Amino acid sequence: MNHYLSEKLLRNGGSFQFINLPSNCEGGSANTNPSIFIDGQDVLLNIRKVQYMLYHSEYLQKFQMYCSPLVYLNPENDITLTTTNYLCKLDPNTLSIESFQKVDTSLLDVKPMWEFVGLEDARVVKWNNKTYLIGVRRDTTTNGEGRMEFSEILNGKEISRTRIEPPTHSYCEKNWMPILDMPFHFVKWTNPTEVVKVDLHKKTSETIVLTKSELDLKRDIRGGSQVIPYKDYRIAMTHEVDLFYNEQGKKDAQYFHRFIVWDKEWNIVYHSEEFKFFGANIEFSCGMALQEDNLIISIGFQDSTAFLIKMPTEFFENFVGMSSIEIAPANTKQTPLSLERLAINPHSAENNLALANFYFNNGLWSSALSFYLRSAELFEKSSQSKNAFDCLLKIVDCIANEGNRHNAEKNAIMNAVNLLPNAPEGLIKLSQHHEFHKNWLDALMYANLALQKKNKNDDDYFLYLFQKAVALWWSGDGKESRKLMFHIAENYTHLMGEDFKKLLQKNITSLGSSSDPFLPYTPLNFDSMLYKFNGLENVKRNYSQTYQDLFVLSMLKGKKKGTYLEIGSADPFYGSNTALLESNFEWDGVSIEILQNEVEKFAKSRKNPIILHDATKVNYASLLEQYRFPKDVDYLQVDCEPPSITYQILTQIPFDKYRFAVITFEHDYYADLTKLYREKSREFLISKGYVLVGSNISPNDECPYEDWWVHPELVDNEIIEMFLSKSECTKNAEKYMFGEFSKHKKT
Repeated sequence: MNHYLSEKLLRNGGSFQFINLPSNCEGGSANTNPSIFIDGQDVLLNIRKVQYMLYHSEYLQKFQMYCSPLVYLNPENDITLTTTNYLCKLDPNTLSIESFQKVDTSLLDVKPMWEFVGLEDARVVKWNNKTYLIGVRRDTTTNGEGRMEFSEILNGKEISRTRIEPPTHSYCEKNWMPILDMPFHFVKWTNPTEVVKVDLHKKTSETIVLTKSELDLKRDIRGGSQVIPYKDYRIAMTHEVDLFYNEQGKKDAQYFHRFIVWDKEWNIVYHSEEFKFFGANIEFSCGMALQEDNLIISIGFQDSTAFLIKMPTEFFENFVGMSSIEIAPANTKQTPLSLERLAINPHSAENNLALANFYFNNGLWSSALSFYLRSAELFEKSSQSKNAFDCLLKIVDCIANEGNRHNAEKNAIMNAVNLLPNAPEGLIKLSQHHEFHKNWLDALMYANLALQKKNKNDDDYFLYLFQKAVALWWSGDGKESRKLMFHIAENYTHLMGEDFKKLLQKNITSLGSSSDPFLPYTPLNFDSMLYKFNGLENVKRNYSQTYQDLFVLSMLKGKKKGTYLEIGSADPFYGSNTALLESNFEWDGVSIEILQNEVEKFAKSRKNPIILHDATKVNYASLLEQYRFPKDVDYLQVDCEPPSITYQILTQIPFDKYRFAVITFEHDYYADLTKLYREKSREFLISKGYVLVGSNISPNDECPYEDWWVHPELVDNEIIEMFLSKSECTKNAEKYMFGEFSKHKKT
């Protein structure tokens, strides 16, 4: 009979405790198979971290991985099952982690020769004033031959490593149980009991005890905790394993605990029945210690999670048959509530879900996966498919957050979709998965399917539209992608969080207003120009995106040898507002750009200087003085991203000391989700005495992105009147420069 001991222990004075290292510790998010050692006030704990995620489908086993109930999810670029050990110091009163350190093995590490890498399931002991981690290592031979190894630790560093040969040859030796009061002795085998003595100098072992009696049990008893002295006995917690294959030929396993009590002659005089604490298919213990009237047991849960268990010795003796005294019920109230609920009912979907959420919120993805998977199976067992579906989607997030397990991530998504094929949440996950792998048409297809199933009134409907917009762009339909992005911005910003607003802003800005937003000037346009400034007849082409250079020259009647300050220069020619001024009209000026590659190109191909700098951190008064600008500068360009940054820079210009004849300010109103910075910039520049001549300039008829300003004392009023348009409509820049918005337009 299988005993699920957690509830009984909790109600009789026992307690349970989390053992969690921070999520950013090297070696993976799993904390498992801890080993505790207590020597007075010195409490040590080794925690094994593994880079794989154990995916173990239990109960109905409906949600398998790769059609198998038990799978190690390795990073896809590393198939090794790598172990990293962390040695912790615990508070002797609370048993909480006071400090921890990754065991530094670099002095003795060599290139591994097999896929199981590192010292596995190490037990902590102190013998002869030396601290050892003793476990199995399988990476020193090409066939994975396992041997017990002593790893001597000093100040967190491994200073020696000794590999022990067994008394008789075997393929893999593991889980030898150190006998704490007999240095360098181990229980190698339990039933019958075999005790071996290790010679560290010779790197050998010999059998010194081999009992004849055997317990009549259905499984072999394998090693677990250390063997600790207890009254006139020695005790340990062992494990037993059912390894089997399901009807599809896929491997599965069940692990069980058992307490063993030996007398001083190594006869087994008491033993418990097989049991589990929380009922998981895999629970495993590497450590047990005696602290006053309690056994402190460290266990691993599904190779992902670690717990400490405090068991009163009175309970232990009763459980193994050493005492028949009835135990008075008691609850110490030392167990965290979520763990207490699991202990009371480990087969409750809700209790497992609470722990899953706890681990997820703390970034412990492997632990969260284990409990979400248990929750999903239990919810489905009770016909709560929607709850099971939600847990399966959280498993997808766990795998994605752990990283580099894309095939497993897809398998997890398919589990959810196969459970509820019409649920849009699963379909949108599939779209996102295909987007990541650049399967653009698949991403678009699943986004469309998800939108067909999604309720348009749901608050997160815009997220589905956004996914479709992204898939449209990469599928080659930029026009529809922009249209959908703008639709989202216009209709759903009130439902968005700040992070998503920034993401949408970034996408809209990077997509631009069209696939080809540049409006080039050629001599064929000469007759169409509203104002033919001096020198226009010699202009064969311009460089600006939307006629900014020609606007500046129009306002200043084709001025030669002017001056400019260009903030946000980008490419030295393509889209440059100053290249024509410099090359054809002999202007001097200074440009500022934050991207090093653009600055390098500019410096090689342009005459005037450029500064590599973050434009928000420039002292403009000092810069203008350093480059000896006149107090009246001919042209100021302010063009950065996003609009909030462009506006911030505008306010840093020393307008109290310098005047600018012409200003082009990029407010990106069409892409500004806040819709704030066009008005802010207008209020600011009007307060400084500037006149808005051309508002809402656009490369097309739909995307207002710039305002064009002049200082009325530096530009002829006749020119201002010619170009002034008080209409707030969006103005196609080419049509504007051709006079279609001017009362002076020729008919």
